[in-house]
Amino acid sequence: MSKSATKILNTAEKLFYENNFVGVGVDLIRDESGCSKTTMYTYFKNKNQLVKSVLEARDEKFRQSLLSYVADAKGREALNKLIDWHLLWFQEDNFKGCLFVRAVAESHYSDQDIIGVSKVHKIWIRNLITSYLQSDPKTDSLVEMIYTLIEGLISRFLVEGYDAKIAENIKNSINQMIDIYSS
Repeated sequence: MSKSATKILNTAEKLFYENNFVGVGVDLIRDESGCSKTTMYTYFKNKNQLVKSVLEARDEKFRQSLLSYVADAKGREALNKLIDWHLLWFQEDNFKGCLFVRAVAESHYSDQDIIGVSKVHKIWIRNLITSYLQSDPKTDSLVEMIYTLIEGLISRFLVEGYDAKIAENIKNSINQMIDIYSS
């Protein structure tokens, strides 16, 4: 990918995350990135394609960051690291929730590209949790509960602000659920 395309993507991601998708126009992205409109449309034929490309790039960064943080951990240790990674994210000064959920909420239901990229992202997270728990019929519902708790914390901490006590209680509850399902 060219430097110009990368700069446009990074600028668009920052603006979409800080604001929203509907309120950020291509003119603002053009001005902030320092690229011409012609350059922008050379790489991205319209705003929806730009949004899709931003989400794909964000998914790639998300996966790399999370997998790097978990590193070589296995099983419960890996799951706890996955939770810790999320808890660190929730504490960032610029935490604005999940860009994928926001993209779906702001998109037209007919925009299957944006919805599709967002589904792939969420399914990847659920599958990662599954891989850490060595899925079998006994743990399938546990995976769903853990996944739903993490997704719920994204919304809760966006709305209410990060609360270390709640975060610790949820993490302890997840580990207790694993103990129950493991026995």
